[in-house]
Amino acid sequence: MAGGSKLGIASNGQAEVQARDLLARMTLQEKIGQMTQVTLAAIVRPGAGDGSPPRLDPQRLRRAVVDFGVGSVLNVSDRACTFEQWRSLVGEILRTAAEDTRLGIPILYGIDSVHGANYTLGATLFPHNLGLAATWAPDLVQGCAAAAALETRASGIPWAFAPVLDLGRQALWSRFTETFGEDVHLASVMGKACIQGLQGESLRDPARVAACAKHFIGYSRPNSGKDRTPAWIPEHSLRELFLPPFESAVKAGVRTIMVNSGEVNGVPTHADRRLLTGVLREELGFEGVLVSDWEDIIRLKRVHHVASSFKEAVRMAIEAGIDMSMTPNTLTFCEALNELVQEGVIAESRVDQSVMRILRLKLDLGLFESPPSSPGLAGSEVRRESIRLSLQAARESLVLLKNEGDLLPLVGNYRLLACGPGADSLPALHGPWSYTWQGVDESAYPAQLDTVFESLSRTAGGSRVIHVPGTGFDDEIDIRLAVEAAGSVDVVLLCLAEPLSVEKPGDIGDLRLPKAQLDLGRALMGVGKPVVLALLAGRPRLVEDLVEGASAVVWAGYPGPQGGRALADVLYGAEEPGGRLPFTYPREPASLWTYDHKHSEREDVRLGMDAYQPLFEFGAGFGYTRFEYSGLEVGTLPGQGIEVRVCVRNVGDRAGRETVQLFVSDLYASLTPPVRRLKRFRKLHLGAGQRESLEFVLDRRDLSFVGLDNQWRFEPGEFRVEVGGLSHTLLVE
Repeated sequence: MAGGSKLGIASNGQAEVQARDLLARMTLQEKIGQMTQVTLAAIVRPGAGDGSPPRLDPQRLRRAVVDFGVGSVLNVSDRACTFEQWRSLVGEILRTAAEDTRLGIPILYGIDSVHGANYTLGATLFPHNLGLAATWAPDLVQGCAAAAALETRASGIPWAFAPVLDLGRQALWSRFTETFGEDVHLASVMGKACIQGLQGESLRDPARVAACAKHFIGYSRPNSGKDRTPAWIPEHSLRELFLPPFESAVKAGVRTIMVNSGEVNGVPTHADRRLLTGVLREELGFEGVLVSDWEDIIRLKRVHHVASSFKEAVRMAIEAGIDMSMTPNTLTFCEALNELVQEGVIAESRVDQSVMRILRLKLDLGLFESPPSSPGLAGSEVRRESIRLSLQAARESLVLLKNEGDLLPLVGNYRLLACGPGADSLPALHGPWSYTWQGVDESAYPAQLDTVFESLSRTAGGSRVIHVPGTGFDDEIDIRLAVEAAGSVDVVLLCLAEPLSVEKPGDIGDLRLPKAQLDLGRALMGVGKPVVLALLAGRPRLVEDLVEGASAVVWAGYPGPQGGRALADVLYGAEEPGGRLPFTYPREPASLWTYDHKHSEREDVRLGMDAYQPLFEFGAGFGYTRFEYSGLEVGTLPGQGIEVRVCVRNVGDRAGRETVQLFVSDLYASLTPPVRRLKRFRKLHLGAGQRESLEFVLDRRDLSFVGLDNQWRFEPGEFRVEVGGLSHTLLVE
């Protein structure tokens, strides 16, 4: 640590003993300070926010760190900083704690590195989680997370607020793109891979960070679709769908968890002792740090109206199980908790529990004896590998959903028109949390990055690609000119893009894209030229009539800085589109099904079974070659597990990627069963004519569900296993 620790704590692996020794030396005020987290804006000089690098205010910094003993700082002041600026900033904060406080306990800095070190200029960004989920490649996700950890730690920051483990089961929700999709198994596997990439084998590794699984629990399923609004989720559904990704995270050793900003079944989660202590700590066995989200303890009074004062809100949150308060702009948490302890309302032993967790984390991160970062971590060789991973993830995240007449890949001297708001926009490729919170500031992006149009021009030659925007995100620019240009080319690439937003600014009431973009698409469909529709969005925005009129459709999500090159590679056949949808794409505004819907949801008013008609199904997508499945064998194992064997063969004339998806259906159960559930998957890369035999083993948990008693239960009966269009039904006793 810059300036050195006054405690002389050695790196000997005795974090528990060291933490207890340190705790015994601390005053109550010092303990409460460790539980307090403030935002960077609270300690920088006034005027930050004008685009210039933040400068610490010595008086504000000293008041927070020295006078109140604040233990953690988070966030970025305005926009991304360079590696050097971050190291200088964090280093100065650490020096203040080391040199000017009684015990020299280091500050724990945390930041939203949600798709790379997205607040560090010069770092590598990756597709958002939804795009990573579309790769169906856990090893690739782990690699991207490891690169993000390395570049976050190279910035001097040891704590990343990632990954989001909420399920994307409400398409209106503004943070949908931060999820790993709608399926519980896919999200659990990808979340575990991300945590392993971030944390590695040891937090003392200078290339790793502490991960933060968020947001426990039910945050992503608000009834209204609006951020931070109530969710009504039956307890058995909460446990069967929303809990397993966090259970997987705890088993993977995640060191911190952030709490849901909203409420579940009428109880604000920040005040829900049953969930935070009873379920998370006592049932799942989580022993790490539980941190609040932005101002959410304050919101217990101001928004939720369950506390009559801020002091009462603090009592409720601490008794519920919160360890660290993201206040984040004031120090009133320290004062309120101090009073509660002095009055005997909160026992000091309860404070000690939280402080021990925080101290153990700081010790395990090596903050007491390590420098804040190593500049060598961000070297050019490391940077090249990160960019390679970003490009690979972008390529494998692209989902080809339609390809009439095998229009793609484009072969020959096609002249191409690139239009739409996503065609020449860096923000449209990156999405939110990119250099700035909402990601909309084009001036914040590195100049050397290529848009889709620029990438196409490099690939095909500038003379064969023209660009006419047609519209912005919300407004018409020159649709008439775009239509005229379409008449002079062979193929139109229509890049529609969701206006960037996240959290409350991203609340919408309509999944349709803005009218100007839909008008542009309809006008271009009328020209008579083949149209390739590329969708750049963090949610499934409604485009049914445009999909019907397009010759080819590619869902791109937010593929990141290499998204333009990846799209060009796929369109021109240099790369195979390797993505598969991690969510169900709706056809109509009120038809927001998930793939694991119930049988009754398929019945229409005529009592037919054809009501479930999404625009594209969960798991949909294909490439430029074909795969054939054969030899499905399913049998029971000792202990009543199930063994599944299947053969997959590439029957096309080029190499390609295939995602093998195994679904299980419980045909009859005491609670209405879903039509089917994903239980296993495997990503393959097979050359032309190549085949591979796969084996999967399912256990009793894969055949179980959570009953009305809120316990997992297995019921003997008939189960159907489906893989690649093949199915087998068997009786399991």
